[in-house]
This record gives sequence, C-alpha cells and structure tokens, in this order.
Amino acid sequence: MRSALYALWIFAGTAACAQESAAVSLSNGVQLRITTQSSKGNLDGLKTEIQPASGNSFYRIYRDENGLAVFAYELAVERSADGTQFRVAALPCEDAFAARFPDATGGKPTPTIMQKIESVLASGASFSIEIPANPGLQMTVTDVVQVQINQRGVPVDAGPESSPQIRFVSLRVRAGGSLVSGPTGGIVSGRYAMFYVPGRGGYFFSLEPVDRREFLHAGVVDRAKLNFTVDNENYECESDLPILTKSEREQIWLFHDPNYKPGGNWTKSDTREGSHDEFFTAASDSLNWWLP
Repeated sequence: MRSALYALWIFAGTAACAQESAAVSLSNGVQLRITTQSSKGNLDGLKTEIQPASGNSFYRIYRDENGLAVFAYELAVERSADGTQFRVAALPCEDAFAARFPDATGGKPTPTIMQKIESVLASGASFSIEIPANPGLQMTVTDVVQVQINQRGVPVDAGPESSPQIRFVSLRVRAGGSLVSGPTGGIVSGRYAMFYVPGRGGYFFSLEPVDRREFLHAGVVDRAKLNFTVDNENYECESDLPILTKSEREQIWLFHDPNYKPGGNWTKSDTREGSHDEFFTAASDSLNWWLP
C-alpha cells in the first residue's frame, strides 16, 4: 500500500504557506474550511475546486493548467449525536465520480487516495491530507481540513474585507404572507448565501451574474429586507442586520431549486438520528458547496 503518498495525520505545524481556501458557514454554528498549502509558496499552475457529491460529502479536485484532473478525493462530514464532534472521512473517488466527470482526466482514471481514512475531530481541530504531486515540481501539497462550532454561527472570513458580501442574521422568511422559517439565531455572510426551507427546497443568492443554472436578477435588498417572487409567490425575508455589507439597496441574483435537500446531519441543530428537516441559512466563498 502506497501509504506514504496518501498519509493522513493531525495537523501540528505551520511550515507550509497557505495558498487557497474554500470555506462555508452555517447558521447552526458549524464552519468548515479546506486550505491548500504548498511548501513552495505557490501551486505551480494547479487549481483546486469543490463539487457536491452526496448530501454530506464533497469532491475535492486538483486540476492542471489544461483543466485536467490530476488528483481527486471525496470528503464526507458527519456530526456526532451530541453535536460536539465531527467524523471527517477522506474517501477514494470511484465509479460515481467517473460517471459524474467522465472526461476529468482525458478518459483515464483520476488518481485518488487508496482507501478510506477518517478522523473524529473536536471543534477547532484539523487534519491534513497529503496530495501527491508531480515529483518534478519538487514541492509538497497538503489540504488542511478544519471544523469549528460557534454557538451563534459567527461566520468564517469568506474573502477580503473589501469584498461585498451577503449577510443573513436570524433570518425570517415569509412566503405569501405566511412565516415558513426561523429565525435561526445564527449569522452567516459570504460572497454567496442561501437558505433551505423544508418542502420548498434551496434558495441561492449572488451579487453578480452566474453562468450556470437559471439565476434571475430579480431579488431586491433594502437594508435588512430581501423581497423576490418565485413561481408567482412573493417572498419577504428580514434579517436582524442589513443584508448587504457594502450597500443599502441593490438587486441581487437568485436561483431556486425546489428539489434541493441537504443530506447527513451537519446542517442540523438537532443532530440526533431521525430528527426532522429544519430551516437553515448558509454562506460561502463558492456556490460549488451546493450546486454542481
């Protein structure tokens, strides 16, 4: 077993320089961040991306300058029944990945880890995954995965302070005049934001045009209120703080997926087995956490 190439260990040093990160924060307080580090201080043309796999897992993909996948693995996150710990597993990319991305490696199998490796992490803990790179690059590339729980969902830093962000604070959502959600009591902010309503699906928001999916330039934010119409039904959303961090009033882009439903239990406040679906809000630096 070529375990030397695929070692997973508790992260205990800062020798490598952080290069890229992907972060998501949820209104139940859960924050997940994946940071790519390189011993050279750059990735020499490699690019990283996140793509949804199952409800509680994501594909982490490394691509070269031609867009071909040079390495990929699946990352699954499950929260413990008492809500205080996380079981995080790195999984090989197998048939499901190949079917989803048939041309990822130009028709060849995409390199991946050899076997499932997992760890149970307390809030604030992290572990690292060594990413095999071309030996000619003479560098070590590592993914550092960190999970954290903040009681009121204090958001992760999803980008530069100067970047405009969408912010939901104890969001309340009414559809056709009837309350269909929260408040959650949580705070999320990021380049992209979303909320999930059981039985109605996911609602995704952006401050800029989105190439994929049918995002509509139809939502209007006025300080702490967001109004939009989907399927001839009017939605009124209200936050405890202004929704936009860099302006008071603006149109935003939105997409509604009525079939969206989160899997696993890491999005829930009640993590016990059999607990009911619940409304939540989330924000991130990438729509790829939710939409392929």
